[in-house]
Formats: sequence, C-alpha cells, structure tokens
Amino acid sequence: MKFRNIFWGVILIFAGVLFILQNLGLVHFNWMAMWRLWPVILVLWGVSIIPVKDWIKIILVLLVLGGSLTFMLNKTVAWDNNKHNTEWFDDEFFEENFDEDFDDTNRSYSTQTFNIPMEDSSKYVNLKLEAAAGKFTVFEKTDNLVNFNRKGNSSQYSYLLKSIDSSSVIDIEMENASVSLGKNHTNSVNIALNNFPIWAIDLETGAADVDFDLKQFKVNVINIEGGAASIKVILGDKYDETHVNVDAGASEIVIKIPEESGCKLDLESVFSSKKIKGFEKTDHGKYRTANFDEAVNKVYIDAEAAVSSFTIIRY
Repeated sequence: MKFRNIFWGVILIFAGVLFILQNLGLVHFNWMAMWRLWPVILVLWGVSIIPVKDWIKIILVLLVLGGSLTFMLNKTVAWDNNKHNTEWFDDEFFEENFDEDFDDTNRSYSTQTFNIPMEDSSKYVNLKLEAAAGKFTVFEKTDNLVNFNRKGNSSQYSYLLKSIDSSSVIDIEMENASVSLGKNHTNSVNIALNNFPIWAIDLETGAADVDFDLKQFKVNVINIEGGAASIKVILGDKYDETHVNVDAGASEIVIKIPEESGCKLDLESVFSSKKIKGFEKTDHGKYRTANFDEAVNKVYIDAEAAVSSFTIIRY
C-alpha cells in the first residue's frame, strides 16, 4: 500500500472525527487556536517527502496529529474553566422571561456597544475587523463613523483609531480569542458605517457567518482571509472601482455585483466549485463580463479558494 494513500486517509479520518465530536457537543473547538495550527500542514507535507521508511512516516504523522489534538483539547479545558467562573443565563430563564417568539437570536448573555464619532476630515477609512466566530453583519448607515453592537458570549472587542490628515485606520479585534460555538453560546456582531468616506475593509475570519451588504457605501478595497466560513458580500455602484481579494479555505463565498458593473475575475481554486454565470473565460483561471470595457463601475476580484464554494451573482 502506498504511503500517500495512508497519509491522506489518516488526515481525513482525523479531521472527520474532530468535526463529529464537535457536532455531538463532546468537545468545543477553540477555532482561533485551531487555525493557528495551520503550519502543521507544512510539517505533515515535510514528513511525507523525507526519505525514510513508510512506517516511520506514519509514526511521525500520528505524533504530530496527537500533539495537535492535545493542544486543542487543552484550549478547550481552559475555555471550560473560564466558563464555570461566569454566571450564564440558561435556556429556561429566557423561555420564562420572554415571549413565545423567543429564539436563539434573542439570546444576550452579554452585550457591548461602542460608537466612533465621524470627523469632517475622514475621507478615506480602512476598517480592519477580526471575525473569529459568530455572525457578523453590515447593512445599516450611521451618522457616526462606525457603530459597533455585539451580543452573545463573553468575548469583548477593543478598537484602535489612527488618523492622519484625511485618512483613518480602525482596527477592531477580540480581546479574548476563546469562543464557544455551541448552541447556547453564540456571538452576533452588527456594524453600521457612515456612507460618506471611501472604505477599505480588511476582514479576517474563522468559523464565522459574514453578511456584508455594502450597496450604499463607497468601497474601494475588500480583503477577505478566512477558513470554515460563510461569506456573503453585496457590492453597489457608489464607487467607480472596487478591488476584492479573497484567500479562503473550506468556505462558502458569495459575491453579488450590480449587473451594470463590469467585472474581471482571477480565480485559483483547488477542490472547489464555482458558479460565475455571465462571465466569459479569457485565459486559465481568468474571466470577465462582456460589458467590462464600457462599464462605468468596475469590480476586480482576485480569489484563491481551497475546498470551497465560490459564487458570483449579478443582480
């Protein structure tokens, strides 16, 4: 039996068992810790090509996977210890104190709100957001520069604002990256933006559900880096040129663009499906809409996707 068959078989079994344990509620992944283990892939790749006997390679693979599993379980234990030190409201409390329309979206174990005031000089704004786990939405306008509202688990967010002349950078990140993904502990973040500035958005996701409706905003750049995420972005025609850069693995990605906008797509995909109706192929991995040259608004999409679903919808 060839080693590469055993190698990939062991990897798939390991990943499948972890997800089964998660779905059964037997373990809670610390997703940020899991994605920080991505160099393990390089280690395993290196093991597969070193010139030693196959049985030695198998032992090394099992040791690496065992160490990775131990690391994640230790993170889970640390999360559970922190959880027991916090007084959480349970399902019975909410069902007794709220009406019959109560559902998971009404859970509010803790909340956090902050508003960043709008300055007259804020013409170009770069929003950097760490979306580790939970649901993240943008669809509302605000007179402030940014409104941030979170409800769900105990993870708090902090922000840093830097402004120079007409440009500002807003860095929003989690203070504690340990997040539960179970039914009773969810994280929901809603962000409202001012529609005056020209926006550049850097989004780093983990196991997140991202729904950004940006039709009413002037968006110049969107950089998305994610894994095991559901990402939906709707672009409008408020700015003449928008660049979308996507680097994702094991994700569902949907990008909606106006039918009147011209679009160029450069897509590198591995074990991924794509739906890009209305595009013509110009070269290997390169596509464009027929109206690209004459379109007033243009969208440039550069995407790398592995084991993902990639869809572009023209509306």
